[in-house]
Amino acid sequence: MEQGYKFLEDEATADIAFEANGKDLNELFENCCLAVTEIMVDLNDVNPIIRKESKKSNESIEDLLYDLLSEVVTLKDSESLLFRQFIIRINKEGNKYVMNAAFYGEQISNEMNLKIDVKAITLHEFNIKKEEKLWKAHIIVDI
Repeated sequence: MEQGYKFLEDEATADIAFEANGKDLNELFENCCLAVTEIMVDLNDVNPIIRKESKKSNESIEDLLYDLLSEVVTLKDSESLLFRQFIIRINKEGNKYVMNAAFYGEQISNEMNLKIDVKAITLHEFNIKKEEKLWKAHIIVDI
């Protein structure tokens, strides 16, 4: 330890990685939102009593998913909302993907089994690909 310090690479991590899949882009996006939420809370502890809507568009399907997942994290931070159900509809309009989404959940409460606080969705190794009949996404989340 010549410098007076060393990094303990295997002792702590600030990321969680997951893969999600779906038979179409709608289901893939819904499953990605559920996975991000499951990192933060036991989904069974969240009641679908508040509805939030979101409309986004982007030429890149990866950027569209990134924007959606970032919104889920932002709503947790800015409005103390967690969601347990997501209904996503994506259409291709010209050269853009257009998404309409509805989130169902409630405000964070002491009755919830909170887990890990998600800080952000990262772009590191972020990708979507279609393999045979399934869409797949690889996501790394900063915690």
